[in-house]
Amino acid sequence: MYVVKAQEMRELDRQTIEDLGIPSTVLMEVAGRAVAQEVKRRRRGSCKVTVLAGHGNNGGDGLVAARHLAEAGYDTHVWLVGKVERFSDDARRFWEVCQRLSIPTRVFSEDQQEALQRSLDEADVVVDSLLGIGLSGNVRPPMKEVIRMVNRSAVPLVVAADVPSGVNTDNGAVMGEAMRAHCTVTFAFPKWCHYLAPAAELAGDCVVADIGIPQSLAAQYPVASRVTDMAHWAQHVERRPAFSHKGSFGHVLVVGGKGGMSGAPALASRAALKAGAGLVTTAVPRGIQSVVAGYTPETLTLGFGKGSDDRWTADSVMPLVERVNDYDSLAIGPGLGRFHGDVEWLRTLLSAVESPVVLDADALNILAADLRLLDDCQAPVILTPHPGEMARLLQREVPDVERHRPEIARELARETGAVVVLKGRFTITAFPDGRQFVNTTGTPAMAKAGSGDVLTGMIAANIAQGMSLDVAVPLAVSLHGCAGEVAAERDSEFSVLATDIVDHIGTAFSVARSNEPPGFTDTFPGK
Repeated sequence: MYVVKAQEMRELDRQTIEDLGIPSTVLMEVAGRAVAQEVKRRRRGSCKVTVLAGHGNNGGDGLVAARHLAEAGYDTHVWLVGKVERFSDDARRFWEVCQRLSIPTRVFSEDQQEALQRSLDEADVVVDSLLGIGLSGNVRPPMKEVIRMVNRSAVPLVVAADVPSGVNTDNGAVMGEAMRAHCTVTFAFPKWCHYLAPAAELAGDCVVADIGIPQSLAAQYPVASRVTDMAHWAQHVERRPAFSHKGSFGHVLVVGGKGGMSGAPALASRAALKAGAGLVTTAVPRGIQSVVAGYTPETLTLGFGKGSDDRWTADSVMPLVERVNDYDSLAIGPGLGRFHGDVEWLRTLLSAVESPVVLDADALNILAADLRLLDDCQAPVILTPHPGEMARLLQREVPDVERHRPEIARELARETGAVVVLKGRFTITAFPDGRQFVNTTGTPAMAKAGSGDVLTGMIAANIAQGMSLDVAVPLAVSLHGCAGEVAAERDSEFSVLATDIVDHIGTAFSVARSNEPPGFTDTFPGK
């Protein structure tokens, strides 16, 4: 499944209508029916529905939904917030159908506010088909007031058609005022606003409805962005060969740790083992080596520096360089800390490494001092920043990063040649060639210290086992989120620890292999 911007969706519509020959009225009919089906799925029996329609094609979707709901016995009323003379041709056709079927239709005006308020107060369901994906400026009156009226009402169920009215399709911003929906039925492909705050929260649960636009049309874009869930990865999680041994599944080196943060590299190392790596070695300052070794007896440890050193030092880099190419992948940064000479330490290490390397945590903070540290690195690099780390890497503000997540991730990947994993509610994995994967697994329960260290270890493990980067990285992200979901289901969203995520990595693999995701395939939570 692909995620698209507004202009891409318009072009896909055009190709479907003009090149494939599927009439626009057919697309509108199928879209509106999908909205009605979702209403019927969520609200059964005697029910009053208020459909709010604009005069564009999004309004036409709502008018089709109104017809299907009325035919199904729902007490359906339609309010046009716009002008009849400005209807699109298709929307006008379905407006006239509603009138011929004697479905109550009214045109909103200033002197109709009380009547609309009564309709909202009495409604069990509101269908929002006021504004679609084409909104470019702020919402203006009277649309703004109508959206505000719905948001202030106590309607039990608000279902938005395609996108909540008033959000920017491409960046998720609220354009002055935006509808707050319980559910959004989006057509053919999810839009970027369904994965970006604040629109993602306003959309509620999102359902992707197939309206007849082929997925292959989106696949033709050279830098298509894909949405992934656990079912997407089923073909990549295979049973292990019977005649194999620990050396068959790669050796990961985790570099990090300091006094007071010995748990971070231990978490990454244990996660790498649980994700399938055959061998894992943890490189830490010698002063904490025994502590780290005690966390996970299955890992090997290396100590650097003097026996009393509980922090990395600049002169530890050459002994480390002598060993780095004995491993199939590296993970640098968990619990690393900052220290005198750390920039040159990382520069020397990166210039020597030949195996793929994952940079996380303080390795990213060191890199933020000079992105040119990557210039001499010949190995593939994976960067795993959270929004704060991304802001430091690009010298931008965190709100700016959050407003432009897809563009920011793609920009850093292209600039550095690295694979970029921009973590968050819907983690984005961006590749230097422009391709992106948007992950739909995960839960707010994972917002705990150590969760990122677990992901780092999982990515390194997938790479060490010989997976290509375009599978290893986004697969690890999906498995990580699924493991968090399972942990939350078995405990609570308040109580999940990073160690719980590690403990359920195996279950996540089983879910992927069974091709039966626990949450959703064409439905995903917006909150």
